[in-house]
Amino acid sequence: VVSTQSTGKTDSSTVGELIAKIKDSGMKVGVGLSQDQDVASINDIISELDMVHISCGDPCDDEVPFNPDMISKVAEVRKLKKKILIEVEGNVTSKEMTEAIQKGANLVVSGYKGSDLLTEFRDMRGVITKFKYNL
Repeated sequence: VVSTQSTGKTDSSTVGELIAKIKDSGMKVGVGLSQDQDVASINDIISELDMVHISCGDPCDDEVPFNPDMISKVAEVRKLKKKILIEVEGNVTSKEMTEAIQKGANLVVSGYKGSDLLTEFRDMRGVITKFKYNL
C-alpha cells in the first residue's frame, strides 16, 4: 500500500522504490484516495499502478452517506489510465453503483445498511447484469 498525505506531497523516489519492490515480489500495486485527496496527487505514479481505491464514504462511520462528488474522481482516474482497476466504496447503493460504473469503476464495495436489503441486493445484481451484457 502506498499512501500520500492530504497535502498530496510524496517523496517520489521513496514511493518509486516501494512500488518497484512490490512489483519485483510479484504483487500488484494499488493506492487509496480519500475524499480530501485530489487525483493529481497520484499523477507521478499512475503509470505504475494496478488499482486505485476511491473512498466515497467514511470507512470508520457507516452512517456517513455516499459522497456523490467522488464519482468525478473515477472519471479522472480512468482518463489518466485506461487499463487500471478502479474501486469505489462507502455506502454504495445500486444508484451510485450505476454512476460509478458509467464513469469507469470496475470494482464496487458496498456495506448497504438500508431497510430493504433483499431489494437493494436484487437491484445491484441487475446493475451488474446490465453492464455485463451491455443491456
